[in-house]
Amino acid sequence: MNKARKFYLSKKILQKLTVLLGWIGLLLCILPQHGKAQDIPASEIAAIVTLDSFVVTAQRKGFSIKDFVGLVQTDQSFYQAFRNLRFVNYRATNNVQFFNKKGHSVALHQSTTQQHSDGTCRSMETLARHIGGHYMKKDGDLRYYTAKMFEKVFFTQDTICDDPTDTTIDSEQNLKGIQKHYKALKRLIFQPGEKVSVPFIGKKMAIFSPDMMEYYDYSIHSVVSEQGRDCYVFRLEVKPAFKDRKKKKTVVKFMETYFDKENFQVIARNYHLTYRGAFFSFDVRMEIDLSYIQGKYLPSRIQYDGWWDIPFKRQEKGRFEVHFNDFRVP
Repeated sequence: MNKARKFYLSKKILQKLTVLLGWIGLLLCILPQHGKAQDIPASEIAAIVTLDSFVVTAQRKGFSIKDFVGLVQTDQSFYQAFRNLRFVNYRATNNVQFFNKKGHSVALHQSTTQQHSDGTCRSMETLARHIGGHYMKKDGDLRYYTAKMFEKVFFTQDTICDDPTDTTIDSEQNLKGIQKHYKALKRLIFQPGEKVSVPFIGKKMAIFSPDMMEYYDYSIHSVVSEQGRDCYVFRLEVKPAFKDRKKKKTVVKFMETYFDKENFQVIARNYHLTYRGAFFSFDVRMEIDLSYIQGKYLPSRIQYDGWWDIPFKRQEKGRFEVHFNDFRVP
């Protein structure tokens, strides 16, 4: 095989890895990273969790730290919320921007979309759309891989039908190429205790595994959310000793999940993910808010702010925010 052929193959592999990283930047942040097979028992984590005075008082009144940690580890609210989105009617406002190295906006996508669903099949209507800057190439293709990822996740082309009673994660069998990478990543997010191959960072995302536990501080706080709801917040953060050294040991730098005290429903999650390596680097922050409507978890706001860098590709720095509203369950 000549050098040109090898170079072409390496670029092709890197392009696939680029799209995969786009999914990491989004899906890792909106869905839990907790498995079952390799998780530390909740009782062991509970023993090292830092509590604020309000939580200590609640503990004296019967609040169980062990049960709460177990709830955090097994929570599937975000998976359910984004799956439920397939089966309801809603309106979304989308704002996507890309920036150059100096922080100036160079590309823009703003739109309002309406999803129509009969409870099984869904389609999407674009009510308004504005494209600015270098968002599109001259041939009409999207210029940025992050934009492709965004539209693949949030925009529906044609009509798609799913079984609302099937809650299993899509199988990787009979899939090839980038579609297999998508499914592998989904399995990593939804069932990280299972064997899934994601280059360089797969094991580092299991934030409750014995190998990763030593790098984190865990805490529970009592706070009032921005929506004015009284919440318990489970937070993990890389220990100070590992923030400046051994940077490649962790990918999840910060994560907090808000639980409504009244019913322990998850209402928000915030993440910070960072990795710097020879083959790729990324730094992503996400904020996700959930609503609970007619007995269903549904996302109400998603905010993404991040960049990644891949060899042979232009560094991308992007930001997007999506607001979901006007939900109607068929």
